[in-house]
Amino acid sequence: MKIHQQYLLLHRQYGHHTEHELTLADLAELLDCTHRNTLTIVKKMVAHDWISWVSQRGRGRRSSLTLLVPADQIAAEYMMQAMNRRELQEAAEQVSAFSSSTTMQDHLNQWLLGYSGHHTEAGTNNEQIDTLRLPLRQQLHALDPLYINLLAESFVTSHVFDGLVQRGEKGEILPCLAHTWDVSADRQTWTFYLRKGITFHNGQMLTSHDIVHTFERLQSTDLRTLYRDVSKQILSIKAVGPLTVCFRLKKPHELFLSFLTTSRAAIVPSPGTHEQKMNHAGDLHAMQKPVGTGPFKVTAWDDHLCRLEAFSSYFQGRAHMDRVDILQIPWSASAKMDDSQEIETPFFHLVHNPSSSEGADWTQISAGVMVHKLLTCNTQKTGPLNDPVVRAHVQSCLAGMYRDDGHADDSEVLVPDFSKVNTEMVEHEGLGENTKRLTSTGPVSLHIATIPQYRRDAQQLASTLEQCGYSCTVRTGTMEQFKGDLRLKSDLILFSLIRDRDEELRRYDLYSTLSEHLEDSARIQIHEMLQTIIASPIAAERTSELDRIEQFLVGQNLLFHLSEKPVETAYLPSVRGLSFNSQGWVNLRHIWFP
Repeated sequence: MKIHQQYLLLHRQYGHHTEHELTLADLAELLDCTHRNTLTIVKKMVAHDWISWVSQRGRGRRSSLTLLVPADQIAAEYMMQAMNRRELQEAAEQVSAFSSSTTMQDHLNQWLLGYSGHHTEAGTNNEQIDTLRLPLRQQLHALDPLYINLLAESFVTSHVFDGLVQRGEKGEILPCLAHTWDVSADRQTWTFYLRKGITFHNGQMLTSHDIVHTFERLQSTDLRTLYRDVSKQILSIKAVGPLTVCFRLKKPHELFLSFLTTSRAAIVPSPGTHEQKMNHAGDLHAMQKPVGTGPFKVTAWDDHLCRLEAFSSYFQGRAHMDRVDILQIPWSASAKMDDSQEIETPFFHLVHNPSSSEGADWTQISAGVMVHKLLTCNTQKTGPLNDPVVRAHVQSCLAGMYRDDGHADDSEVLVPDFSKVNTEMVEHEGLGENTKRLTSTGPVSLHIATIPQYRRDAQQLASTLEQCGYSCTVRTGTMEQFKGDLRLKSDLILFSLIRDRDEELRRYDLYSTLSEHLEDSARIQIHEMLQTIIASPIAAERTSELDRIEQFLVGQNLLFHLSEKPVETAYLPSVRGLSFNSQGWVNLRHIWFP
């Protein structure tokens, strides 16, 4: 047991600033040590000025012990040391009793500012090695593009893998692994021409067979992957030459090219004679050190650290940073952060340079990305929400929830333009009388489904609805459970929508998924509008149709907007080359420090 742990054990037993009379044998029993080791521990703590120990000679004589340092200070020091040893989980469990302490948070946050950010060290040949340390509040469960679910995982994979095409900073679609492409007159055949000389991190040359393998692998999975509806439209994919690949779609799909820019369409190497082989059996950690063609390669990955190192042979130019250490931080990185923010802002959005930051002011910059929290009704399930009057009543109960309760994440409330229309409908249909009728035999039972990151929001929703006569149960599950039966067996489904440069594709996927838990007439109506979207080559027409779907859903009280929040990055003047990827994350390849 480490000395910090031993002090915390003493503190739990005795507290501090209070004198206690006890024997060395008492201490030895508490610390589970021999008398000799206990005496050594006491001497060390005295030397650190952690305790006062007035010894009384003689067997059985009681000595005087006073603990001088607050436990949260020792706990913070323990966490700091654990970071260097990559023993974070063990340390987090040990100090969990003190993790809510404001003093401990201050200690940890001040130390974290110095530990994270830009650092330099000398290499084996005395060259300068630049490292950027980024704290992370989410655990990286997967880095294989097939299995990722979290924004943090998408952020990492965007630097490890490339797609055939990519998003520019203004949202335009640009060449990437493919230097150009052709599309047939009927918009069903897409031919991509790969660049020459591109290698994966393991030295394997990129060929059209890797493209075929990637999409066959994607189509064969039973997982409910993001943008699955688009990928399922691929009728065939063929390697028509070493550097030429041809996709044939079942029917024209104007979001197909946008889909190819996403992390789901990132290219992975086909299995061969190389050491790196991918497991297709569904193991989330099948790619412990995933291999891509991106600007960074993964050189280490465990439950606490993901290390990215610059890929010197990257075809679009080597990254300025030599190394990026992404560290999982098991405590709150900011006093303003809470569980409800975890999925929205998984990174501690700042880049810090301790050597030149004194007196410098942070600058906030927005990447133009918004996170919308949404609630939708499951009317495919037989229950109270099949009644439009009940849905309207739920809407009226939740209308001012975020505005009135001072929600901790400073979310801005969205007030839909059609809120008056909904209210008029409610009044016209005699909502009060209907509600009395519904609750006359007892509270109306509603089940709310969400993921663990939004548990707190769901509980607040439940509390608000219970004040209006409902009985609510909150159900949470893994992302895969949420995508499957969990939401289909619930009445209300809480989730979020990222509005970034892939907004059109994200909205299409949202409405397609949402239609699965709507009653037949609404589902058919949305499906027809979605077909109009994918058939239209004009972006403005697609956006108009997406807006029409949203207006229909909100107008029928099937979709409720709860809040919106921008994703922002804080940075110091010492940071150069700041740019953003399509999801609003900092592009690590361009970051540098003078």
